[in-house]
Amino acid sequence: MTTVHEHEETGPSGGKDEVAEVVAHYEAAFNGNDARGMNALFSSDTVFVNFSGTLVFGADRLYQAQSFVFAEGGPLADSTVRYTIENVAFLTPEVAVVHARQRSAGSDGRAEDTIDPMEGILMMTLMRDAAGQWRIRMAQNTPVVAP
Repeated sequence: MTTVHEHEETGPSGGKDEVAEVVAHYEAAFNGNDARGMNALFSSDTVFVNFSGTLVFGADRLYQAQSFVFAEGGPLADSTVRYTIENVAFLTPEVAVVHARQRSAGSDGRAEDTIDPMEGILMMTLMRDAAGQWRIRMAQNTPVVAP
């Protein structure tokens, strides 16, 4: 389950909880190999840099990439991760930036404490859409290299 670290910045009332919900939905979609559910979190004009450094423009292309990696036999089909939110910053009441640490999760659902090839920092810039829902507008998943 997504956890929130104590280094959050203050923001609009309820804003941190709403942003944490987006991260939790992202985690659930990742772990459920749910490309459609994950893609629903993004704006149509999203820009995403994935873990391997590929720059993807637009939700349609992102969905194609997500469908591939989560498909049976795909590179992430058997991966399970947990996200720990390490920072939430509100640039405006309508724009938030979140940094979440990605770690592989064991069969008990807890993040593993070993050297982890899936460890990364997921940075997302979220914006409220016309309906007031947070959508991921820009994101980058950067691998963490062990020392």
